[in-house]
Amino acid sequence: MKIKSIKGKLLILLLLSISCSFFILGFYNTQNEYAAQNSLVKEEELNLAKQTSKFINSYLKSKIDIVKAVEETLPSDNLNIHNKIILEKLSLGKKAGKFADLYVGFEDNGDFLLSSGEFLSIKKDNFDARSRPWYKKAVDIKKAGITKPYVDITTKKLVVTVFMPLIRNGKVLGVVGSDIFLDTVVDSILNVSIKNNGIAYLLDENGTMLIHKNEKLLSKESSLFKQIRTDKKSDFGFASENNVEKLLAYSQIPATSWYLVIELDKNTVFEQINQDLLFAILLYIVLLILILVILYFSLVKILAPLKILEEGMISFFKYLNGEEKNIHKLNIISKDEFGFMGAILDKEMEVIASKLDKDRALIEDVKNVVEHINSGKLDKQVLSSTSNQSLNDLKDILNKMISTINENVNSDINPILHRLEEYSSLNFVNQIDNPDGNISRGLNSLCEIINNMLRENKHNGIELQNSSKILLENVDILNKASNETAVSLEETAAALEEITSTVSSNTVRINTMSGYSNDLSLSIKDGQELANSTVVSMNEINEQTQAIADAITIIDQIAFQTNILSLNAAVEAATAGEAGKGFAVVAQEVRNLASRSAEAAKEIKTLVENATSKTNAGKIIADKMILGYNVLNENISKSTDIIKDIEISSREEKISIEQINNVVNRLDQQTQNNASVASKTHEIAQHTAEIAKQILNAVNEKKFRDN
Repeated sequence: MKIKSIKGKLLILLLLSISCSFFILGFYNTQNEYAAQNSLVKEEELNLAKQTSKFINSYLKSKIDIVKAVEETLPSDNLNIHNKIILEKLSLGKKAGKFADLYVGFEDNGDFLLSSGEFLSIKKDNFDARSRPWYKKAVDIKKAGITKPYVDITTKKLVVTVFMPLIRNGKVLGVVGSDIFLDTVVDSILNVSIKNNGIAYLLDENGTMLIHKNEKLLSKESSLFKQIRTDKKSDFGFASENNVEKLLAYSQIPATSWYLVIELDKNTVFEQINQDLLFAILLYIVLLILILVILYFSLVKILAPLKILEEGMISFFKYLNGEEKNIHKLNIISKDEFGFMGAILDKEMEVIASKLDKDRALIEDVKNVVEHINSGKLDKQVLSSTSNQSLNDLKDILNKMISTINENVNSDINPILHRLEEYSSLNFVNQIDNPDGNISRGLNSLCEIINNMLRENKHNGIELQNSSKILLENVDILNKASNETAVSLEETAAALEEITSTVSSNTVRINTMSGYSNDLSLSIKDGQELANSTVVSMNEINEQTQAIADAITIIDQIAFQTNILSLNAAVEAATAGEAGKGFAVVAQEVRNLASRSAEAAKEIKTLVENATSKTNAGKIIADKMILGYNVLNENISKSTDIIKDIEISSREEKISIEQINNVVNRLDQQTQNNASVASKTHEIAQHTAEIAKQILNAVNEKKFRDN
């Protein structure tokens, strides 16, 4: 369902905003709480693992320090099982460290001496201390250390061996060792106080179980530790075994490289965390519902005046649209913004109603004036006024428009319409009575002008009709005389045309002969110029052939020098032996090219000499042709002069006859033009008479004042 009211939209907007804010805040806080609890569990486990490993490390380190101190007090010589000093130091060290036993093994013979004075040897007991694991490890690492835990056969307790190699001047002389019962370490690990049914256990550096409540897991590799192990000395992580998720924290014991591991069941740990988070979520939901209920009822009460405002505004708009005759006040009784706004609206509604009544009165007055104008009368204006400036402006514009139309047209449009109907029927007798506008006075002036024009047209039409009759008679006389003259001139023109044709034919033949003579003279000049050009060309060819001969001589000399150089190169190549074979081949090719160049130059030289001799012969023939052309040109020039004299006489005779012929033709043409003009003038006179008749008919069709 679509919500239309502001109250409903505002309520939903507030409810959604607060709900979203609570959900976001709740989700954020819950997530932070979950992360904080997770971090707390991680930190607690790590701290517990670190504290326990630190305690175990301190315990073992103290034992190692005692063994080191005993090793440092042992003598450097006379190392054997009979040395009382060694026995005394071992006894003191056992008491100080509360060891199960303190002993030393010797490198020279493998003897083994206990703090109690007992000893073991190869000869007596077939016991070699050098073959024991703790001894081998001490010699191997050459520093203090601890062996892996093992169960003592006699006491059935978990024991480790603390050892320190006896080194003097860089040489291992023996190894001091002691057995430590790990009761304290075991108790510390197995009795660690861990929440949520957690356990602690000890692993060696390879992840093999050393100490665990479940004895079946001893000496076995921990798969859980393998899943979370990193390069860090202490860390925390999640692991799973048999589909059961675990939380593990480990810390390395520096003295032994063992790992103290704290293990917790993940479901058990997070069960309480989830319960706390669920309680927090429920608390948020209850708080959200409570706040929403309070807000809902508060907003419903606060926004109640909106309904009154809505109904009042709807009623007011109906009044504005004319659907209701009276306004209804809002009467909102409240001291808040709604009450203040309602009071202002009530006051403004009364003011608007008063103004609206005045506006309606003004509009009614406008309607009456417009109806009066529609009847053709422009002598009435709008007199009402209102506080609405736009309507007052409209009233002023309308009154101004009426005054302008009255001034420019007329106070009464009906007489104008009547006179325009008469004018459209070509009746220009009557004028507009009592004109008081520019257009009405202009129409009267126009009517007077039309009457004057029609009277003048009638007078001009009568005169034009009389003149056209006289013109028509004179044109007939002129037309007859022109035709007779034209016939006589045509006969004269025919005779002159035959004479002109004969003279023109003779003139054309003479012109043709003159043209032939000129063409022949030009051809002779062209032949003479060509002969001269031939001589010049022969001289140039002779010069070029001489230049070619000089160039060929140079090429022959170059070929000769190239041949000599190639011979020298061949000699140098032969001197070089095997390395110069390739160069010798090139030199031979160069010689061949030089020889062929010399032969070609010789052949070209022979051809050039032959061309030179033939060029000289052609030059002599061309000189003879030039002399013949000169004689021929003189004879043709004399013939041309005689033809030109005949041509000039014939042309002058032709011009005289043509001038006489042109005069006769012009007279004939002028006579024909006169006849044509007389004919056209006759047509114009007839047309003018017709126009005069039409003008008189048109004027007689109109009604106007003829005096």
